[in-house]
Amino acid sequence: MRPMRQGFNSRIKAMGGDILAAKAFSRKQAVFNEKAQQYAGQGVITTPGYLRLETLLQSGIVATSLNSISFNTLDTSGTKQPTERRLKLSDTFTITGISFYVATGASAVIGTPTAVEQAKEILNTFPNALNVNIGAMSDELEALYNGFLSLRVDTTTFLDSVPLRQFYRVGTSQEGVGATTGANKIQANEWSSSMYGRTELLPTIELNGQANIEWSITLPTSIAYSQAAGFSNACIILDGFLNQGAATVQRQVQRRLR
Repeated sequence: MRPMRQGFNSRIKAMGGDILAAKAFSRKQAVFNEKAQQYAGQGVITTPGYLRLETLLQSGIVATSLNSISFNTLDTSGTKQPTERRLKLSDTFTITGISFYVATGASAVIGTPTAVEQAKEILNTFPNALNVNIGAMSDELEALYNGFLSLRVDTTTFLDSVPLRQFYRVGTSQEGVGATTGANKIQANEWSSSMYGRTELLPTIELNGQANIEWSITLPTSIAYSQAAGFSNACIILDGFLNQGAATVQRQVQRRLR
């Protein structure tokens, strides 16, 4: 495969005719140009997108023990929660950034949200004890942020240990701070930038829907956890580029490079 020229008039060979590549003034545009160069000739469409992976910290009303938390990445794995956006078996996803949140919400049955209840969940960038669905468990949830995130694909560990603390954000404005009654009470935590709780991923990693993908969070030790009210989810959001129909093509490219 010939290298892509980086000039403004660079052309990408595609099945429907050449594509004029935009000049890469940013890392994301450079990644997009690279993916288009790699896939457009095979009829694969690359578009901006995201994946969202979630795991209930306590499933049902019975207290649990948190030691490690795993996530399903593929669309066909386990029970898919309504707020999740998983990877289809025929696609690949190129990750440029990762966000982590503790997602909380109200539910009629502790630890067992309905689809409607879960659709209303709030993404928290730190475990605020004044959040009714976190409450006395805020210290236990701090243990998450003293752990690390790992990614293993098939037999290769691509991310050995990303500290969860790098996703921790506590803004000046915090829910529940202020007067205990009346309109002076702050209603929500500060969210001061797009995807607050996000960090860049360097280098980029491409997930293949035909691979065995294992995301996991490892805590420093086992922590007893009892949901105060409602429900809480560990939530990972991956942003980047969705390559539609690229799963088989990517494997062919990898074989040619060996």
